[in-house]
Amino acid sequence: MSKIYRKETQVWSKCLVFMVFFGLFFLQAGAVSHASIEKGKSALYLVSVGVGDADLITVRAINTIKRSDVLVCSKKAKEKFAEYLKGKELLDSSIGSWRYYGKDCFKIKDKKKRARCEENRKKRAELISQIRSAIAAGKAVAVLDSGDPLIYGPKAWYLEEFKDLTPIVIPGVSCFNAANAALRKSITSGKETRSVVLTSRRDIEKMSAHHPTMVIFTMGTEFKDLIIRLTKLYSSQTPIGIVLYAGYKEKERVIRGTLKNIINKVGDEKLPVEHLIYVGDFLEQRMKKDG
Repeated sequence: MSKIYRKETQVWSKCLVFMVFFGLFFLQAGAVSHASIEKGKSALYLVSVGVGDADLITVRAINTIKRSDVLVCSKKAKEKFAEYLKGKELLDSSIGSWRYYGKDCFKIKDKKKRARCEENRKKRAELISQIRSAIAAGKAVAVLDSGDPLIYGPKAWYLEEFKDLTPIVIPGVSCFNAANAALRKSITSGKETRSVVLTSRRDIEKMSAHHPTMVIFTMGTEFKDLIIRLTKLYSSQTPIGIVLYAGYKEKERVIRGTLKNIINKVGDEKLPVEHLIYVGDFLEQRMKKDG
């Protein structure tokens, strides 16, 4: 064996030992981190409790709630998941606390909006203080959110505000997942395009260039105005599906039609806040062809 070969072998052997050592170190560090999470101490969680009925909550979400000391949740969540909240310290997560987050209230010219901004800022500051005090005391805090917290989720601001605490996000079933199930169609099976865009009402013109399947989170959009805008972007014969109350077994419903006739199909019905709109030819596509 040549001296050069022996030298190279020795170098590679040292590198291998070095890599194994650090690999074991990081694995152990990860195990310690995971163990501390399992104990539920001094950690901040953003937990999805699903959408619709209570039984769409995940096992991981339930376990996280059980090992948490403090829960930040809405009145609705308190009622829906009461069996898991017994003996827990509860903090109110007013939906208004996220509004105007990151904005300077004094720069808002409208007096009423400026007053609301300042009111929300005070509520938010109080809640932030309560959460930080709980974490400092070695407690685990879980912020309960519905659907997917990171798809148009108002509670995503917790991740930025408490970035120094490295919050842990517990994923869950979103209205998008539940609505897909209600439609019983593969949303990537479109004829014209297999692309899917999740968007709000504001960006539909930007997103429509290649006629992708579009899933619109309506957020209080005026329905007729939205259909008029879509008709300018897609053929009037383009299929459309409206999923109402996705994830609620007793009241979930789908209204199907085309951009041309959907307004007549909906008629004078007032659509609830909980509805998603799907636009795309996937709604009529079949995987098995006749003949």
